[in-house]
Amino acid sequence: MTLAGDMILLAFDTDGGGLPVRQSLAPAVRGALLAELLGAGALVDESGTASAVGEAPRDAALRQVWQRVSAEPGRKWLHWVRKDGRESIHEVLRGLEKDGLLEQSTSRVFGVFPLNRAALTPDGLTAAGEVRASVAAAAEDRAAEADGATAGGRAALLAGLAHAGGQLSTALPADRRRLLKDRLTALSEAAAPVSAAVRRAVQDLQGAAVS
Repeated sequence: MTLAGDMILLAFDTDGGGLPVRQSLAPAVRGALLAELLGAGALVDESGTASAVGEAPRDAALRQVWQRVSAEPGRKWLHWVRKDGRESIHEVLRGLEKDGLLEQSTSRVFGVFPLNRAALTPDGLTAAGEVRASVAAAAEDRAAEADGATAGGRAALLAGLAHAGGQLSTALPADRRRLLKDRLTALSEAAAPVSAAVRRAVQDLQGAAVS
């Protein structure tokens, strides 16, 4: 499963079984895709811009992002975090559906407007619980703090990106997030330069919503 798949599982409401509608989810998912490509060496950072190297990944969502970056080298990370977020979410959802972790359906509001729904399967609920537990454990593990995301591995990277993208509420209650703010910030910085772009994109969305 991709890091973006984990990000979406982290966002699910396991009580209701649905995927909440959050503007911040799109940049968080895009950030997870970019961070995974960067970590795998399929993208490189060149003075704050992204460039694609090597061959296209096999995973459909990762390949889609890699191909777009390959076609437009030299653009800043914020550009790629903001671009095609909904499309990336749909691609990741299709991958999760293929893995049997969720089911998608389409209904029509007032018989006219299409409404897409995604619900976790029993296996998906189990996977979502495991993702939340691993993210919470990484956030609480101060032994990994000196080495950032490297010591905590994948879960620490996800925790840092989720913190930057405002997606941690399902794994950690508000009081724990406040208490662990410095730790989460360190994990987020370990995911640079992608995490900074995710944070900026989410802040811009929140500012637009208020204005």
